[in-house]
Amino acid sequence: MKILRTLIVLAMMAVGAGSAQAADVAAAQALVESALNEGVGTFASGRTYPLEERTRLLDGLLRRHTEPSLLSAAVLGRFWGKLAPEEQAAFSERLLQFLVSSYVGMLTEAESGITFRVGAGEDLGNRVRVPAEVTRSIPGAVPSPVGWEVAFTPDGRPGIVDLTADGVSLIRAMREDFGSVLRASGGKIEPLMEALQRKIDANNKANLAPTSGN
Repeated sequence: MKILRTLIVLAMMAVGAGSAQAADVAAAQALVESALNEGVGTFASGRTYPLEERTRLLDGLLRRHTEPSLLSAAVLGRFWGKLAPEEQAAFSERLLQFLVSSYVGMLTEAESGITFRVGAGEDLGNRVRVPAEVTRSIPGAVPSPVGWEVAFTPDGRPGIVDLTADGVSLIRAMREDFGSVLRASGGKIEPLMEALQRKIDANNKANLAPTSGN
């Protein structure tokens, strides 16, 4: 189940902001389908990659499908606008490193045959909700429902702004976690940066351990 959850997380990292219009529903559906296609095609093809190659592939996947500053803004909420430009850039880069280190270790399983079905989008006014079902290849597997929300940048580019799996909003969970650190530090970014680096170091150590399947 770890690889399924990880693929869902990877596919939701292309984040945007702004408002949607009825004509954008098709674009939102296409974005969700494209994100799932690439995530499943890369990491659920039945092929096992060594850690270094997995890290390179995952880093490239995230960099191609994310707008780091928009993702960071979604995660930090009201704190984002209070940061200096150089702080925003540094946080965006560290956040990406944190995501790679957090999920690359879960991609050791060379599971294949995962399928998905993207449903009809629903225009919510300022964004589009797109339902999907993801199914593993094991006998008797039950489809896992996933709810995506897609918004649009000022120039009209669609981006996934939230994902709900097993009733949990992943962006909201990260925002609450990071926000608690920022509130405790009076809004200063340094303690959060240090906390993220500690998590990255711990993740990297765990990923190198023999039990991680490398």
